[in-house]
Amino acid sequence: MEKSKIEIPKQLESLLGQPSLLEGEDREAYLALRSAVIEDRQPKTVMDWIHVHDLVTQLWEEQRFRRASAAIIRGGMLAALEYYLEEIDTSREEIDRSSDFPDFSGGFKNYARQYFSANPKERKEVISLLAQYGITPSELLAKAAQLESNGVLMFERLVTSRANGRRMLRKEAERYAGSRDHDDLAEE
Repeated sequence: MEKSKIEIPKQLESLLGQPSLLEGEDREAYLALRSAVIEDRQPKTVMDWIHVHDLVTQLWEEQRFRRASAAIIRGGMLAALEYYLEEIDTSREEIDRSSDFPDFSGGFKNYARQYFSANPKERKEVISLLAQYGITPSELLAKAAQLESNGVLMFERLVTSRANGRRMLRKEAERYAGSRDHDDLAEE
């Protein structure tokens, strides 16, 4: 995205401050978002600039919370794998205990970690075992989401809060712009 031709006025830079970025967040992506919103909103007054700043902050935080929610689910994958491996181990019959069946004596966690292995053979072994029992990657993600539901719900509430905040900001900006236009007409 090309940089907006409209820049934040120098006298407002200190008022609005630097972007509140966390470690690992992309400053260039933030600035691209800010430029796009500036280009779209074409702020002119101090209040316009404050609305743009607040809107960009809300959008950025909303995306941050969505990334965090997805990370929580990814973080729950190990526990989901352990859950299914234990289910597989306890549900299989003695007849199933063939020599090619994995040895869980090192624990379910150690075997589950192979799912994340850089070694394709180890990863394939776990995926193949899960597939034998009809457990798909989607089911793993669903179980991980269920196991991490408190954290996911917390971030979903935060996303909803930011989205509601954006709607309120938009309405306030529209009211402000409408009253400013009305004042301009009254002066003519």
